[in-house]
Amino acid sequence: MHNVIPINNGEQVTNELVKVIDDYFPPWLVDIVSKDTESMPVKYTNSPYADFDKARFFGTMLYLDDKFQDLPYYWFVDYFNRCIYNDICKELNINHCHRILLNGQLPGQNGCNHCDADSKDYLSIIYMAHGNSGDTVIVNEEGNDVERISFKEGRMVIFNSAEYHRGEAPTEGYRVSLGAVYPLKPIQELYSPFITPLT
Repeated sequence: MHNVIPINNGEQVTNELVKVIDDYFPPWLVDIVSKDTESMPVKYTNSPYADFDKARFFGTMLYLDDKFQDLPYYWFVDYFNRCIYNDICKELNINHCHRILLNGQLPGQNGCNHCDADSKDYLSIIYMAHGNSGDTVIVNEEGNDVERISFKEGRMVIFNSAEYHRGEAPTEGYRVSLGAVYPLKPIQELYSPFITPLT
């Protein structure tokens, strides 16, 4: 059984679904994913809002709109999505993955406060893949820290994509996280304002 650690320090955030899940995946699987993600090719072009003055670190888009993107098929992405759909978030009826981005950081490469979507209609899940430090920090819209979640391989942090957050640099070595975003509504509903009906 996995441990769920609810986050609640009394500060109001934009939704109540912020939780940490530990020990969901067996240690042998966590170790394999750690080794795999440590050696995945990345580009030095990763930055929230594409603003290198605020933050710049390594990354690659593993998965975009239910398709593998920058790298060929990686078994853990497929397995991870199935765990989200059928177990971890099954009550949310998620059946589509918008994206899974691999983030790689070295000491000094702090992320900046950002949100993954401008709408509350998306769910973010951070999987801590490789490393031993570099907190995930949930912040409010004023930029004040609300909660700090320490880095632990195999840990998942789940929150609404409209929540502001950042990934801090490791104190040593290489930190890898997978940032996944899932729509909470059917795709047809999310994109319907942008689709002109055929007549």
